[in-house]
Order: sequence, then structure tokens, then C-alpha cells
Amino acid sequence: MNIPLSGTRLTSKYILGLSISFYSWLARGKEMKEVVRRVHKKVWSLHKEQDEAVSPVIATILMVAVTVVLATTVYFLVSYYTLPSPLIGSLSVESPSGQMNSTTLLLSLASPTSLKNPSYITMTIINSTSTGAGWTVQNVSITSGSSVFYMNTFTSSGDFWTSTGATPSHGSTLIESNAIISITFHSSSGKPVDLSGMKLLISYTGYTGSIPLNNLSS
Repeated sequence: MNIPLSGTRLTSKYILGLSISFYSWLARGKEMKEVVRRVHKKVWSLHKEQDEAVSPVIATILMVAVTVVLATTVYFLVSYYTLPSPLIGSLSVESPSGQMNSTTLLLSLASPTSLKNPSYITMTIINSTSTGAGWTVQNVSITSGSSVFYMNTFTSSGDFWTSTGATPSHGSTLIESNAIISITFHSSSGKPVDLSGMKLLISYTGYTGSIPLNNLSS
């Protein structure tokens, strides 16, 4: 079979064109594979970087949370097991002494050195003997510097007369050491009240113990 030269040349060109197209397609396939490989690698590196970036943040949050929990626990434990400080001070009679219807006392404070909240003060007057019967507490005032406080109404229970809280009439609400306490009694019998058998206790919320005075007459 005779193939014209022109046809042979055309066929050769056609085959060459197909070959070039095929190898170009293969080359593109390799290029696409390379592109896919690079994109996959880039995505994986970004994912890895995100994991590495998130982990320290989470670790920091967990450390802060654990620290807060531990600090709160320690605070409550210390608050629960720490005993309050003792109330330390003294009371002395300034005037008068003997059988009178009033007495003036000097309050000295060592711990704390001042009473910042007068509503925390509790004052108890005790009739420890049969002397002084037939009396009531009329009023009690506390003078500290230019400030004057009045104890709330006393209530009786047996031989105990108790008042909790003092109300300031003017000035500051701070009761400092060397404050003057004035106590006035009322005698139902018309006779002077015998103070020799009476005791006084002062306590303060947040502190243990009390400041005693075993005899209001001396």
C-alpha cells in the first residue's frame, strides 16, 4: 500500500502532536500532584501551628483556675482555724465610790487600741450578791475625745443586766483608749444603790474574753 508522502508527513505531525499533548498532560499531572502535595503540607503545618498555639493558652487558663481554687481553699481554711485575738484592757473607778446612784469609770484599751464599731460592744452589769437590790440601769454613756456614745437599753435576766451596741450622738464612731464610761442607776426603794456587790464586763465582737471590773465602787 502506497501512502503519499504528504499523508505520511501529516500522520507524523499528528502522532508527534499527540505525544506532546500526552507528555504535557503527564507533566501537568505531576505538577498537580506537586501542587496538591504542597497544599496538603501547608494545611498540615497550619494545623500543627494552631495546635501548638492553643496548648499554651489552655495550660495557662488551667494554671490560673487551679491557683484560684487553691488560694480560695487556703483562705477559708485559715479563716476557719484562726482564733480571734483576745480583748485586752482594764477598767478603773474614777468617781465616786460607796453607795451612790452613779459611777464613772476609765476604760483603757491595749488590744485593740480602739473600738472602731460601737455596735459590737456588749456591756453586762452583774449583781453578784444580795446587795444593791431594787435598782435598774437608767443609762450608760461613753465619752471618747469629743465623741459621746449611749449604750442601748439594758435588759435584765436574773442578776444580769445586758446591753449590746452603742449609738453615737455626735462626732466620730471611734472609741479610743482612756474613754470615760458614766453609769447612772435608778433606785426603786429611794435609797442609794450599793455598788460594792456589782461587777461589770465589757466584750467586743471579733475578740475573745472580756474586760472585767469586779467592784463598781472602788
